[in-house]
Amino acid sequence: MFTFAIDYFLFVFIACFGVIQIAASLGGLKGLLLLKNPLIARAIGLIMAILGFVWFFTSEDRNINDYEGGLDANVQALFFFFGGLTALTVTLVTSSMLNMRMNGAPPAPGEGLGALSRTSYIRGLIQNLRYWRREWRTQIKPYFFG
Repeated sequence: MFTFAIDYFLFVFIACFGVIQIAASLGGLKGLLLLKNPLIARAIGLIMAILGFVWFFTSEDRNINDYEGGLDANVQALFFFFGGLTALTVTLVTSSMLNMRMNGAPPAPGEGLGALSRTSYIRGLIQNLRYWRREWRTQIKPYFFG
C-alpha cells in the first residue's frame, strides 16, 4: 500500500502542477508561469496532466479494493490534499525564483491574484506584509473604537 500511496501522491502532484500552469496561462497570471510564453506553458501543463494520468493508470493495476491493498477514501483524500498542496507550493516557490525580475507596479493592498499578472508571488507577498505591518492599527481601529 505504501508504494501505491506514493504513486498516487506523485500522480496528483504532476497533474495539479500541470493544471496550475494551464490556469495561470489562461488567466494571464505571468507571475505564476514557469515559462515566458503562455501557449508553451499551457501545452506543457496539458502534457503533464495527461502524462501523470497515463503513467498512474498504465504502470500497474490500480483498480484495487482498499482491503486488498488499495487506498481507502480517507487516505486517498489525504494524499490528494498533500499532492495538491505540494504542487501549489512548488509552483509558488519556483515561479517566484524564476520571475524575481518582474518589476511591475507593486500590488495594492487586498488586490488578490490579479497582482500576479505583473509581479511574482513572493514580491507581492512581501509588499503586502510591509503594508499590513505599517498600517495594521489604522485598519483595525474601526472595529474596536467605533
